[in-house]
Amino acid sequence: MAGIVWFDALTSKQILIALSLKRFLQPHGYDVLVTGRRYDAIEGIVRALGVEVPLVGGYGGDAYEKLREEVSRMGLLLEILSKRVSDLIAGISYPNPVEARIVYGLGKPLAILSDTPHSIHAHRLTVPLASFLIHSWCIDSAEWKQYLLPHTRLYSYRGVDELSWILYLEEIQDQRHIRSLGLSEREYVVIRPEETKASYYVWGDKWDLWIRISEDLIKRGYKVVILPRYGDQRAYMEERLRNHIERERVVIPPVEKAIGPALAKHALAVITGGGTIAREAALYGVPGVTLFPLELSVDRCLSSLGLPIKRASSIEEIMGIIDNAGSNIELFTAKAREIIASMEPPQKTLLEILREVENHGGGGY
Repeated sequence: MAGIVWFDALTSKQILIALSLKRFLQPHGYDVLVTGRRYDAIEGIVRALGVEVPLVGGYGGDAYEKLREEVSRMGLLLEILSKRVSDLIAGISYPNPVEARIVYGLGKPLAILSDTPHSIHAHRLTVPLASFLIHSWCIDSAEWKQYLLPHTRLYSYRGVDELSWILYLEEIQDQRHIRSLGLSEREYVVIRPEETKASYYVWGDKWDLWIRISEDLIKRGYKVVILPRYGDQRAYMEERLRNHIERERVVIPPVEKAIGPALAKHALAVITGGGTIAREAALYGVPGVTLFPLELSVDRCLSSLGLPIKRASSIEEIMGIIDNAGSNIELFTAKAREIIASMEPPQKTLLEILREVENHGGGGY
């Protein structure tokens, strides 16, 4: 092996990117050391893929708890890295203050991958320590200007982050994951609530809105699959929708079976308070509806290419999209395959950066 690259994943999206990057880079001579935060969605993906990933620390609630968790994780992750520091070439991560500080402290270059310029706190704490910032060509380089220092080099690639696992982790999309929940293709709608505990999310929760959306979908004859992000979201929705769960109209999968890529790929539609799973669904050709308070550049870009992603502002608008999904799904999936063929994931750009780092002898340049 040429050396070790470290990726510390904080979310389900990040663990999917990390594991797909590991698979992509191995034939090129790089070993990716993947670590993660102990978080329900991450644990489920790790179990589903049957891989060993050290999961360290938790998900803090308020500012004090977040800081305490990060301080604790830093020490624990240093212990994991201690025997492999001499082989470490670089760190790659989403904006992750813990990894940024460790990689910088070890004198190694850090490459940050991001599609969330609106996440101010995480970028302020990480990008100034990074040698490289890699982003989708959907995002104007001006959106990153507030975070960049002169030494940070900006790279863009013609694609979106979600292509990472769509192209390199096909087994996480397999229908067996939905069959294990008693589901059939296109008979259900996926709901993914907002990421209320993220530092950037300042708009409050919409838990009651998700209950209303679920009940409207059930009235229209659809099954609903809910993928909570946190334990408190899960408990609330299980209590409020208990009767529908008992009648098998609502499914809230246990952690080990909550496999987002498979559920999104084979759904009739996806509704989310975030963005990732809506973009992922659209790339499969499945209508993705986002209720995120901001209009995101990446979502707007994919929509302009003809992918079925839409930002909705009312329940009526959501239901209109869902009701039209069934008759258009084959057209959408064919169009999505055509569009994906003209795009690329971030892995190739990251490989170019690693080769450049090695040619310059490593070090935090």
